[in-house]
Amino acid sequence: MAKILITGGYGQLGTALKEVLEDEEILLTDTDSMDITNAGQVGKVFDEFQPEWLMHGAALTNVDGCEENPELADKVNRLGTKILAEACKKNGVKMIYISTDYIFDGTKGSPYTEDDEPSPKSEYGSTKLAGEKAAKEIANSYILRTSWVYGEGNNFVRTMLKLSEKMDEIKIVNDQFGRPTYALDLAKAIRDVIKKSPPLPVIPARQRSGKHPAGIYNVTGDGKIISWADFAAEIFEIARKNTKVIGISTEEYFSGNKDKKIAPRPAYSALDLTKSKQAGLSLRDWRDALAEYLSKEAK
Repeated sequence: MAKILITGGYGQLGTALKEVLEDEEILLTDTDSMDITNAGQVGKVFDEFQPEWLMHGAALTNVDGCEENPELADKVNRLGTKILAEACKKNGVKMIYISTDYIFDGTKGSPYTEDDEPSPKSEYGSTKLAGEKAAKEIANSYILRTSWVYGEGNNFVRTMLKLSEKMDEIKIVNDQFGRPTYALDLAKAIRDVIKKSPPLPVIPARQRSGKHPAGIYNVTGDGKIISWADFAAEIFEIARKNTKVIGISTEEYFSGNKDKKIAPRPAYSALDLTKSKQAGLSLRDWRDALAEYLSKEAK
């Protein structure tokens, strides 16, 4: 039985991890129980729980919010991760860091591999990339990049279902492409990392720090690469909703937010899953995962 400390423990991913790691000893934390930007609090939790693994999912994920408050984004996403990484290094704890497709600018035009050079366009992407660099300071840390996550809590799928109850048609962005990820599937991949380490292979990445290799894995739903409009249409089809999806550009979608800072989004941020499949991580077609999620929502 592994001892696993989980940050962001009560969010979508944390809830899913609680389900799939029921045979392990886990400690779920949030800002009330452990402020990740407070080294003293972090050290105290590590001393008391003595984890073998840290699964770091806590982050400031409001993309536009990060753009409006870059100092807070940096504090949570970079400094918080740095403090946790230092605690892991001090205590010999293995770290899993959840990263994002937003570390890329979306101009490649084909799925990004783990070896592609990051080039974030937003404060969110930049601060998450800074978190990656902090995680790489730990030998044999694991960085899992994911995208379009939905699960228990507020998310795109539930928003679409709610809107379908009162709208005949919905305008959704059709010029941003990627793949959805069910939080439960991401949690299962994290379980695989823990169960298979070792011998889960460590992928040598370009060493920005020059100190330690890092294992980077892309973990999203498998299957067809789609737009947000395609995703909404699939939700309505599976849920048997009659709401019509009208595809619009990102520029048009945000045209009414002139007084608000809108973060630039990558137009094409699909992630290549080859290495994760070779490592034996649990990945399935996002449509199968969505169907399972919607069947649960219908009960």
